[in-house]
Amino acid sequence: MSTGDRKGSLASQVQPKIVLTVAVMALLICLGTVLSARFVLYGQLDRDLMLVQQRQGRGGGGGPDDALASVNSPGNPPGTVIVAQVEGRIVGSILKERGVDSPQLTKQDVIDIYNVDPDGQTHSVGLQNLGKYRVQAFQSPFGKVAFGLPTSNIDRSLLWLTTFAAGVSLIALAATAFVTREVLHRATRKLVQLTVTADDVSRLELERGAVEVPRVEVSDLPENNEVTRLGSAFNHMLANVENALTSREASETKLRRFVADASHELRNPLAAIRGYAELAQRAPGHDDAQFAMGRIESESTRMSKLVNDLLLLARLDSDAKVAPVPVDAVEVLVNAVSDAQAASGDHRWLLDVPNSEVTVLADPDQLHQVMVNLLSNARTHTPPGTSVQAGVHVDDGRAVIEVSDDGPGIAPETLPRVFERFTKADAARAHTSAQSTGLGLAIVKAMVESWGGTAEVASRPGLTTFRVLLPLDGQVAVATRSPASGHA
Repeated sequence: MSTGDRKGSLASQVQPKIVLTVAVMALLICLGTVLSARFVLYGQLDRDLMLVQQRQGRGGGGGPDDALASVNSPGNPPGTVIVAQVEGRIVGSILKERGVDSPQLTKQDVIDIYNVDPDGQTHSVGLQNLGKYRVQAFQSPFGKVAFGLPTSNIDRSLLWLTTFAAGVSLIALAATAFVTREVLHRATRKLVQLTVTADDVSRLELERGAVEVPRVEVSDLPENNEVTRLGSAFNHMLANVENALTSREASETKLRRFVADASHELRNPLAAIRGYAELAQRAPGHDDAQFAMGRIESESTRMSKLVNDLLLLARLDSDAKVAPVPVDAVEVLVNAVSDAQAASGDHRWLLDVPNSEVTVLADPDQLHQVMVNLLSNARTHTPPGTSVQAGVHVDDGRAVIEVSDDGPGIAPETLPRVFERFTKADAARAHTSAQSTGLGLAIVKAMVESWGGTAEVASRPGLTTFRVLLPLDGQVAVATRSPASGHA
C-alpha cells in the first residue's frame, strides 16, 4: 500500500466522498430518466386509448355488438380489448396479432375490465391471463362500455431502460472510482513526498555538527499549482533552517577557537606572573626580586590590554551599537600618524591627505582607535626602516582610508584570516614586548562594520595595503585629493 492510500490520508478521505456523490447523482439521473420515460410512454398509451374510443364513436352510431366489432377497426394496436353488456351478458373482444399465439381473453379478465368505474379516468388493471392493462370505462345509451390497451410493451421498454441506466451508472461509478484514485494519487504525490521529507527532517540530529537537510522536488508541476507553491515555501524554509544550522555551526566553531585562543593567550602571562612571583618570594631583597616585579608588571599590563580588547570585542558584538556622528577623518588620521611617529622613530611615516576635510559617519574615539590599530599593525609586523604611508581620499561616494607599507607582506595562508581574532603571523605564538595579541585587526573590522563600512586588505611582498571604506556625511561635499605627500 502506498503512502497516499493509508487509512486517514487525504486521498482515502476524499475518494469515498467523490464516489458516493457520483453514486447519488447517478441514482437520481437513473430514477429521473425511468420516471420521465414512464410518464411519456403511459401518456402516449392513454392517448392511444382515447383514439380507440373515438374510432368506436362512444357508442353513438350502434349498439353493443357494434362496439365489440369496432375492436377490429383499422389503427387499433394488437391486444386492444373492448368489453360491453350484450343482452344481459358481459362479453368482450380482443384484437389478436396475426401469426402470433396470443393469450386468450378469459371470463375473469372480462369481469375485471367491466368492473372499472365509468368515471372517464384511466385505470391500471392487472388481468389474470393478459397481464397489466390500461382501462377506461363510460356509460353509453346502450349500457356500460370499457376499453383497454396492454402495457406489456411499455413495461418491457421500461425494464430495458432501467437495466441499461443501472449498468451505465455502475460503469460510470467504477470509472469514477478508478479515475479519482489516479487523480488523487497524482495530486497528492508531492504532498506525500513533502510529508516524508518533513518526517525525515524531524528525525535529523540538529543539535550539533553540519547538517544537510533534504528537499522536495516540485519542478515537474505548474508554477501556480498550490502544491508547487507549498513545496517551494517548504524548500525555502528548509534552506533557511540549513543556513541557520550552518551559521550556528560556524559560530560555534569560531567561538570554540576564540575561547581556546583566549585561554592560550591568557595562560602565558599568568604563568609568567606566577613564576616571577615565586622568584620574588624566594629572594625578597635580591636584584632578581626587582627584576621579577618588573616582569610581573609588564605581563600584567599585557594581560590587561588583552582583557580590555576582549571586552571591547564583546561590546561590539552586542546589539548596543554607538550611533555614528560626523567626524573629520583627515584630522583623526594626522593625529594618529603623529602619535605613531613619536612612538616609533625606526619607521618612515608618510601622509597623503586632501587639503579639505573628509567628514565621515563614525565614532570619534573608535575611529582614532581604528587608525591607531592599523598603524600599530604596520609597525609591529615590519622591520625597522620600513616606509608606512597613510592617506584619506574619496572614491565612488565613500571615504577611503589606506595604510600601506613596503614590508615583507602577509603570508598567503594567513591573508584570508587576517581580520579574524587571534590571527597572527607567528605560528609559535611566542611574544615579545613588540608583538600584538592578534585582536587589533578584529577590532578594526568590528568597529568599521558597526558604522556601515567595510575593511579590506591586499598584500604581496613589498606592498601591503589595508583599506577602510566609510560612508560620507551627507552634508559634506566630495573633497578633491591632494597630490602632495611627505613626512608627517
